Amino acid sequence: MQTNKTHWSSILTLVVFCLSILTLLLIASGLGISSLFDLFSDSGNPAAKMIGAFAFGFELLVLLACSWFVIQKTMRREQADLPFNFPFASWQISAAIGIVIFTAVVGGLVAVTEIAWLGWFALPVLTLLVIIPPIWMLFGIGTNGIDIGPRWRFFAILGLSMTAAPVIMVVLEIILLLGIFIGAAVLIGITQPDLLQEIYKLVRTLEFETDEQVILSLLSPYITNPITIAAGIGYIAIIVPFIEELLKPLAVWLFAKKIETPAQGFAMGLLSGAGFALVESLNASADGTINWPVIVSVRAWTSLLHMTTSGLVGWGIVSAFREKRIGRLFAAYFTAVLIHGIWNACAAGTGLSAIGESIGKPEWLLNFVPALVSGLLVLGIGMFAVLLASNRKLRGASITTAAEKLEDEERVQ
Repeated sequence: MQTNKTHWSSILTLVVFCLSILTLLLIASGLGISSLFDLFSDSGNPAAKMIGAFAFGFELLVLLACSWFVIQKTMRREQADLPFNFPFASWQISAAIGIVIFTAVVGGLVAVTEIAWLGWFALPVLTLLVIIPPIWMLFGIGTNGIDIGPRWRFFAILGLSMTAAPVIMVVLEIILLLGIFIGAAVLIGITQPDLLQEIYKLVRTLEFETDEQVILSLLSPYITNPITIAAGIGYIAIIVPFIEELLKPLAVWLFAKKIETPAQGFAMGLLSGAGFALVESLNASADGTINWPVIVSVRAWTSLLHMTTSGLVGWGIVSAFREKRIGRLFAAYFTAVLIHGIWNACAAGTGLSAIGESIGKPEWLLNFVPALVSGLLVLGIGMFAVLLASNRKLRGASITTAAEKLEDEERVQ
């Protein structure tokens, strides 16, 4: 039964959603208009901008749907608290895989033609069809048989994972990166002032250089420096995972005392990862060149990383709040950070090795890429196994909890 008490959490969530909807509308409109100018003036990359416009536009539509359910809660409608049943069936697994493969092939053919108007017209829709089905499929597999909780909270967590969580993460990562750069500059200035002058001259030169090969040639002495490589991969593989795994399930932290079971916490962690993966993958796929099929294919399956790790952390968060299992929270968090860190290190190493020939290190391609790609494949298989095993274990716990709750209700009656 609904009370007349003001539900402040839904109101504050709605405020965040309204500000985000306005921002997304402005960005999507700006990118769409800019892509039209580029298309008719035969300049820039109109397909990339239109992909960006579609990405922000789709996120806007999802956020509008989330807002509707949150509004119901603010208006104290009973349907807001009804349990949400995610529409998933086993046949959707093969359908999702088929859609992704077919769409990636079609999009690849479109990208290879390098026809500006064709890429502008087709690639935005095709990008959505490559990125969205894996997220839907993985969430369905991971939450199958697990009680998800009330409708309004499901959509509140999804919306916050697409808005507040990514913004806070990006701001923190930028602040830390700037701090590292400033600290490095001060250290170099004190110990090696000549090197600092050299770097300053390089920066001034790069401001006016547009040729990619020339830029890579100028940067190669620094890119191939072991200290630079260690610092870059250290930031990507250590600092970024610590921040992201803490803040991706931001909404789970906020609702931790209301989430009923650790199994439900796992489901809401998966949802948080899904919201973040949707935003990151769609925006990172804004590429209208012949590289489009590679980029979207890679981005489509990084959702497995974000969802599995956030699911583990969500399980740990609710275990700590509901069952006082603090050790489980730390174990889940550091496991997620470790998985994410190894993934990032392999991905960064693969990207760096792939441009080895352009920076005077052609041996990198053959020496490192096979091992790093194999590492990514093993991690991917392992994370999928973790997703299946977690669902199997927590689904049983969820059924037991539901049965106990039903018995309690019957005793009361």
